[in-house]
This record gives sequence, structure tokens and C-alpha cells, in this order.
Amino acid sequence: MLAAMALAATLADCVPMRWTGAQPLSVLEGSPITCLLIEEPQWTNTLIEAAHEKGLRILAVARNPQQAQRAAQRNIDAIVLESTTTTATPEPTISLGARKDIRFDSQQPIIGTTQAVWPGIEIEHGGPRTTSAAPTGTAWIHTNTGFMRFVRSRTKTPFWLANTPPPGTAWTATRYQQAVADAASTGARWVLAFDDKLPVSEWKPIFDTVRFYESHKEWRTMKPYAEVAIVQDETTGALVTGNLLDMLSVMNTPVRAVPSRDLTEVTLQGAKVTVAINPQAYTAEQQALIAKHGGKLVTGPSQWKMPEPTEGRITFDKAQYKDLEAIWPELHLAVQRKNFGVRMFNITGVLTYLLKDNTRTVLQLVNYTDYPVENITAFVQGKYTTVELLTPNAPPRKLNTYTAPDGTAVEIDKLEISAAVILR
Repeated sequence: MLAAMALAATLADCVPMRWTGAQPLSVLEGSPITCLLIEEPQWTNTLIEAAHEKGLRILAVARNPQQAQRAAQRNIDAIVLESTTTTATPEPTISLGARKDIRFDSQQPIIGTTQAVWPGIEIEHGGPRTTSAAPTGTAWIHTNTGFMRFVRSRTKTPFWLANTPPPGTAWTATRYQQAVADAASTGARWVLAFDDKLPVSEWKPIFDTVRFYESHKEWRTMKPYAEVAIVQDETTGALVTGNLLDMLSVMNTPVRAVPSRDLTEVTLQGAKVTVAINPQAYTAEQQALIAKHGGKLVTGPSQWKMPEPTEGRITFDKAQYKDLEAIWPELHLAVQRKNFGVRMFNITGVLTYLLKDNTRTVLQLVNYTDYPVENITAFVQGKYTTVELLTPNAPPRKLNTYTAPDGTAVEIDKLEISAAVILR
């Protein structure tokens, strides 16, 4: 029992990477990677023993019961189950399946999904990056942060986003850094899986980004701060990328998810705007809670419902996005030009995520463009005396601040890919 608990705790701290064996394990020396996901052709005693000698955990990827049973015969540390149909497997197991099959009440040390979008500015299939307009009128950013805001509201279990590169992909290190930061900014881990065309010489900046977030694990336990709340569940679009959480995030409006099952005075505390996705389905008690503690209520047009994506999709199609836009005029009117925790200026292509605890405020920033973003200003609620900028490859640096109508104004001269502003 104690050994199993110790292993589960160790797995929870794993920093994962898919390993094909195309390179020697020595290329990982000095990296933050602590566990390797390997496919069955790599389940050799030679690789497993060599990895263990270097202190690496080995996780065997299985997609059916027979494969899981074969993996259990090896000297591995856990089985990663990438299947929606296999239920009975040896322990310990980490399930990485479809979003709709995520068990938020699971006792597994890690949960996650292989259904994530690859973060970045809109990309045409087979073509260069383009700047397409989102329903909000801003540049459309592919991000998992809306989905992950809901995940964080449902579970404290470590969460992995485990996509593999599409066949024929040849992405730069920058794109992988964006993926790592997109996941880590909302408390998840991106399972690194490099395409065959990415040279080893470009791995280092990606590892540096991973190391940056791993050196600040405390951010994963901090609560998101936002005065806009969206009451949403798995059945009302919370598992869909591109829902209202993403639309507000792309506007850099602080927003937090509140599952209807967790509706209390505490979870609605501080809300100045509450978006009720399916108010007619709430109990009278829940409706009373929202009316009393939720601030301004936004529900959309009469009888409006969140569109439901077709089976197997994690994004809406064009027609469904049009249905989603029906609630936008009312919601936009409720949030425009207001400060619900932080108000950002000059951040095209950048997303932010605001966290707070009793001692500090953390403003995380991720740049999804291919170029640095300069002269960013943040108006953060509250008065702060010490403000520092943290980035992956530079020492902490004090930032210029001045008093703003909403609290403290912070100036950031340049953002490369990811950073965090620490306010005390």
C-alpha cells in the first residue's frame, strides 16, 4: 500500500515526453524530462534498464487490453492507456483518452486527454500562419486554456495534454514552446512529442520553457482570479475548445469556470458578471444563489442553448459558431472596457491568466505569434509595492509601475514567448 502510494506521488510529479528511440538517451541529460512514454516496439529491456539507470520513469503506451497485459509483464512504472473502450487494466494506469471520457473523480495519479488543439495563431491547412478573426473580432488563437479553466474547476489531479504532431508536420521550436506554455499557464503539462524533422539542436529552448514552469509548481495550486464567472458543465460545452471561456480569454477578460454542481456562495464570491449557460436546468436554489451572489446575469436570447458539437469533435463547426454568437452582444456589453481583475493593452496575439493567493498575484502571459510583442501595459486591481518579471532565460527583473484608476499599472517592454509578472 505504501509503495503504491509513493509511486503514485512520484508519477504525479512526472515531466513527460514521448520517446521513439531515434536518439540516444544522452540527449536528455540536463533536461527537465523525468518520464518517457514509449510505444510497444520500444519495450525492450535494454531501453527500460538504461532509462531507469538515468532516473527516468518508463510509461508503456497501450491501446487495448491485450497490449496492456503485455506491458504489465515488463519492468515499467505505469501504463498509459490511450483508449476509450478498455476499462480493466493492470495498475498503475494513466488514462489519456477522448475528452468526453475524462473521469474527473478518478483515483489515478494523472488524468488527461489526447484531444487538444495545437496552440498558435490560426493556421490554414498545409499553409502559413494567418490572422483570422474570432467571433470577438480579435485574432483567432488556437488554445486549450478555455477547456483547461473548466478542468481546473473540476479537479486538482495533475492533467496532461498528450497530442502527437500531425503526419508530415515540421514545426519550429517556437511552436512547441507555445504548446508547453499554453498548457502550463493553466496548470497542465504538455506531453512533448517532437516531429522527426525537429533537430536535436532546437530541443534546448523547449526544455528551458518546460523547466521554467516546473520551477514554479506553486502556480498550479493558486486560484484563478476573475470577477466574471461562467456556470458551465460537460453537457453545456465546457469540454469544447472555442466556447465562451475561450472567447473571453482571447479578449483577455479574466474569467473563471463554475460547474453547476459546485454552485455555492463561496464559488460565486466576487463575481460581478455571471454567465448562465443553461439556467432553465438549474434548481430553484441554484437560481437564487446566482441572483444573490452572481452580479449581473447573462443568459443570451430567450431559450438560447449552447450548441453541441458533432460526435468526435472538440471544436464547433461554422454553423455552431454562428449559434454561439447569439449570446455575444449581451455578454460583450456586460464586459467591455471593464477591469475584472486585470485589463490589458497592446497584446495582439497574447493571452493572459491571473492567479492570486494570500501573498501575491501572478499574471501569466503567453505570446502565440512568431515575433516579440512590445510595450504591453497591464492595469491590475490592487496596490502593489514590488513587481517583477520572470522569464525562462533571464533573472527576475523589476518592472516600472504607476498608479492607475483600477489599481496598479505595469509596463512590460517586450514579451518573447512566455513570462509571468509577480506582484506583491
